[in-house]
Amino acid sequence: MSTTDERHARLGARFAELHQEGCFVLANVGDAATAKALSGAGVDAIATSSSAHAKQIGRDDAAGDVTMAEHAEHTSFLVAAADVPCNVDAENGYGHEPEDMAAAVHAFAATGAAGMGIEDWSGDGERGLYDRALAVARIEAAVEAANALDRPFVITGRTEVLLYGLDGGMDEALARLEGFAGVGAHCLYAPGTWDLDSIRTVTANAPGPTNILVAIGSALTLPEVAAAGVRRISLGGSLFGAQVAYGRRLIESVLGSGSFEPPA
Repeated sequence: MSTTDERHARLGARFAELHQEGCFVLANVGDAATAKALSGAGVDAIATSSSAHAKQIGRDDAAGDVTMAEHAEHTSFLVAAADVPCNVDAENGYGHEPEDMAAAVHAFAATGAAGMGIEDWSGDGERGLYDRALAVARIEAAVEAANALDRPFVITGRTEVLLYGLDGGMDEALARLEGFAGVGAHCLYAPGTWDLDSIRTVTANAPGPTNILVAIGSALTLPEVAAAGVRRISLGGSLFGAQVAYGRRLIESVLGSGSFEPPA
């Protein structure tokens, strides 16, 4: 096994361990410099953000504007920059059918990523959400591909029902998470739980480790989210958005005041 392979195996094992107990922050980053900085700051794991990556290269998110090959190349830069595990925000897995999920697992595992999340939203406004049976079959194919690798690779089953306010609400979201867990998903994710009551509902009923989305600027705190039973906290595209917004504030201050001191 090469030194690179050993490093990827170590990071994969570490990511799997993080899902066994406790609560950790999965910091979604948009570039290698931020990945390296956050790794140095002590974050346990990083992740790509499909929205941050798309915006970084002037594309739209969740519209098929970024290819799997482009996202894989981006992921490889993050993996190389940070000595912590990297998860991939793989949208719908870059395909509709279960066999497409296996191809995505192999593509992102090859970058050294330690896991990936797969949504049940098709990325097609007309098609919308995959029906539950297909959504579960897609996760099952991803899990089978991940389990066949020579190192741990965490598969997260993600439903967009709550995020998009779709029919069925919490009951449908939980049914989908149960289906994902039933075929071996290592982590379960239902973004759109913006308050502690909804977070507790998910963690109390989801049959496996849960990921919760908490955006930068939220009034929620890390201790209270952890106390609600959450295993993994994602930042989504909010960190990248905050960085861009702060950069704009800095330049507006320079142009407006003539001072290069950061604004208060």
